[in-house]
Amino acid sequence: MNYEEIQSYFNRHCRIKLRSGREVYGVLWEEMNEVERAIYFASFIEHKKLMNKRKKQETATDPSLRLLSEDILSIAQIES
Repeated sequence: MNYEEIQSYFNRHCRIKLRSGREVYGVLWEEMNEVERAIYFASFIEHKKLMNKRKKQETATDPSLRLLSEDILSIAQIES
């Protein structure tokens, strides 16, 4: 999938099929720094914990996984 297709699923609970053949459930989000933008993945629960800690400006261990857009074959949003 290309970046523009993936972007519409950021910060939503999704089912994601990876190039490795694995199917994972969680949340994708984007972080940008001065050099590049990056796509990250974490389970739904870990994503909520991480975002809450960031809002409170607490330091947290980052359980996320960095992905390339080429690693993502398909995404389907999970209805809540």
